[in-house]
Amino acid sequence: FPDFSPQFYGFQVDPLEGNRVWYVARGRGTNTGPFPPFAPVPTGRSLVNPPQACSLTFDEKGLVTKYTIGVVMDRQVGNTGGLGGLYGILYAIGRPLPFPEAQPWQMSKRYRLFQGVGSLVGALAGRK
Repeated sequence: FPDFSPQFYGFQVDPLEGNRVWYVARGRGTNTGPFPPFAPVPTGRSLVNPPQACSLTFDEKGLVTKYTIGVVMDRQVGNTGGLGGLYGILYAIGRPLPFPEAQPWQMSKRYRLFQGVGSLVGALAGRK
């Protein structure tokens, strides 16, 4: 991704954890070079990351002790199938990992039923 354009913004100190800073990460680029070991040959496909919540936690010496990334804030933005971090990058370039957690989220039949029951209960309650 030699043309990768990182986009970081919205830096804010956590009001409850003063040693933690939150920010939003996005970015875009094209897989025009190898990305070993996942894509040893360039795919030529573009990547547009969705906004992802990230944080850095620091110790008393100012050293980072924890780094969180990849918590997608809007799954409909970008071309990563709603995935964040490495999973989203690999999905966007056509090299997704072969397990369910590395695939775009899909509503299960049970969850769809649960949502339907909730909508029905809400509609019936609104009639009164």
